[in-house]
Amino acid sequence: MYLSYPRAILIGVGLCTAGATLAETPASPASTVQEVEAEELFPLVPSESTFEVVDGDGEGRQVVMELSSADGEGRWEVRFGDYNILHLSKLRDGSVLLTGLDVLTQGQTVQYEPPVVLLPNRIVPDRTWSASGRATVVNKETREVEHTGEYQHRVMPITRERYVTPAGDYEGFLVPLEQTIDLEAQAVIRLWLDLGFFPGKGLVKRSMKFVVDKPLFFGSTTRRTAELTR
Repeated sequence: MYLSYPRAILIGVGLCTAGATLAETPASPASTVQEVEAEELFPLVPSESTFEVVDGDGEGRQVVMELSSADGEGRWEVRFGDYNILHLSKLRDGSVLLTGLDVLTQGQTVQYEPPVVLLPNRIVPDRTWSASGRATVVNKETREVEHTGEYQHRVMPITRERYVTPAGDYEGFLVPLEQTIDLEAQAVIRLWLDLGFFPGKGLVKRSMKFVVDKPLFFGSTTRRTAELTR
């Protein structure tokens, strides 16, 4: 049994279907941040970009992010160096979902049921949404189930932010995510993930923190911030 299954869930970006439970809070009328379409904020088109880890684990490392179309209509893959591959699905209304995550360093795959909402079809500031479901960790080669658990996913209010990166300055949007996975393997994983997007450009900055709580064992905390370089 791998003891590294928390990384499988958390090093990705670390993201609803008709069967998902989705709760929303209407936008505040006092908001001064404009609305934006998910397709504009994170365009799903074949592309390649380079990030640099500027703080935390792997500081100074250059990581190539590749976005490519996968088999099946509306399915995409995002490869972040040799860390992971995110499996995304785009619905007809423009919503972007995370259906699974391959952890290349451990040979594991995390599957979400129902898929996790990464971005709804329309981003409305000062509104939150949440969902819950089942998370399954399987061996990528044998396809055997190694861990199962329940996830709770929440997206906090989206705000406009200014990003100063090696690739330039961007006036974009911050999408803050929180996720908790209560595994049956006597561990609770807590994730905080801030995704910085620039309309038309996609992801320009990513910051994450995750904590693994394991009763009777030592837990762990990992932080990493990466910025777009080109």
